[in-house]
Amino acid sequence: MGAELESKSFTIAGDSSVYYGGGYWNELSQVATHIERRATGKDATVWYAHLKEVTGGRTFKKALFLNCGNGWVERDLLRAGIVEEAVGTDISEDLLAQARKEAADAGLNARYHARDINTADLPEDGYDLVINFAAAHHIAYLDKVLRKVAEVLPEDGVFASLDYVGPHRNQYGYEQWQAATTLNETLPEAFRAQMSYPHLPTMLHGDPTEAIHSEKILETVQRYFRLEELNPIGGGLAYLLLTFNRGIHDNPGIERDAVVQQVLDADTAWTAANFPLFAFFWGRPDKAALADTAALEGWTREEEERESAAAANGGQYYPLTVLQQVTQELETLRMHKAHLRADLHRGMELRASLRPVLVRTLDEKAPQVARALRRVRARRKP
Repeated sequence: MGAELESKSFTIAGDSSVYYGGGYWNELSQVATHIERRATGKDATVWYAHLKEVTGGRTFKKALFLNCGNGWVERDLLRAGIVEEAVGTDISEDLLAQARKEAADAGLNARYHARDINTADLPEDGYDLVINFAAAHHIAYLDKVLRKVAEVLPEDGVFASLDYVGPHRNQYGYEQWQAATTLNETLPEAFRAQMSYPHLPTMLHGDPTEAIHSEKILETVQRYFRLEELNPIGGGLAYLLLTFNRGIHDNPGIERDAVVQQVLDADTAWTAANFPLFAFFWGRPDKAALADTAALEGWTREEEERESAAAANGGQYYPLTVLQQVTQELETLRMHKAHLRADLHRGMELRASLRPVLVRTLDEKAPQVARALRRVRARRKP
C-alpha cells in the first residue's frame, strides 16, 4: 500500500481534458475502417459485433468497463444489444457526470462508480464480460488489476481489449522512428507530418499515466487469461504520421485519401515484421494461474518495487535511450533560447547581462548534444 501512496501523483492524471482531443489517426474514416478490418479480420464489422459472433452469438448479462471516461463505449454496446447491463469506473468525477447524464438521457441500463483503478477495487460483482477499451495503457498496477479481473470473471467469462500496446510512454525505438521518418519524406510536402519525438518530461507533466506500462499489457494479460484471439492492428508508422497531422486532417479529397492509403499500406507491411502499437484480443480467465501462490507473490513484489522506485525517480521508470537523450538535450536548448528571447523583449537593458548566460548555456549543452548525435549516427552506419 505504501508504494501506491508514494507514486500516486505519477499514476493519476490531474486533468481529464487530456483524454478527449482532436487530430488522432482514427478520426479519419479510412483509418477507422482499416482498424476495424485489422481487429476483426472482416470488412464493415465493428469489434464488439465481432466479439458477439466469435463467442457464439452471446449476449452478455453484465459488463464492467475499465476507465470508462465519458461512457461512449458502453453506450454503443448497450444500444447494439451486446450487453444488457453496464457498469463503468473512472477516477474523473466530471467524466462520470457526463457518462451518467448521457446514459440517463438515452434510457440505457448503465451505472457508474468513482474509482482509482490502480487500487483494483472493482465495484459490484456478477460480471460475465470486462472491457478494456484504450484504458489499460493508463494503469500503473497492471498485474494487480488484471489479476482482479480474472478473479471476478467466471470460467466462461470474457475479457476483451482494444488498446495501445506499444512502447512505454510513446518512447519509440530508433528503427521505428527512422522508418516513420523515411516514409514521411516520400509523401507530398503538403501532407508530411511535423516529426517531433515525444519529450518525456513534457509527457510526465501533461499526463503521467499516458502509456505508463503499455509495453507490459500483453505480457501481463497472458499471465491470467487464455487468449482465444489476438489480432495486431498496427500503427507503428501510420499512428506517428497521421495523428496531429494538420495537412492530412484539414485537406480532404482524392489526393489526401491516396496519401493516407499509402501510409496504411506501409504500416501493414511494417506490422507484419514488427510489434504493433495497437492490438485487439479477447480471452477467458485461467483460474489455475490464480492458485500459483509463489508466482503471484513474485509479481506483486516486482510491481510494488517498480512503482516505489519510479515514485522516487520523478515518475521515470527506465534509463534514457539515445533518442530520449538527444530529444531532451535539444528541447532544453530550445527552451533556453525561447526564454532568453522573451527576456530580451521584456527589457532591452538586460541584453548585455543575458548574452553571457546564453553563451555559457550553449557551451555547457552543446558537447552533450554532440555526443548523443554521434551515437545516433553510429547506429545508422551499415
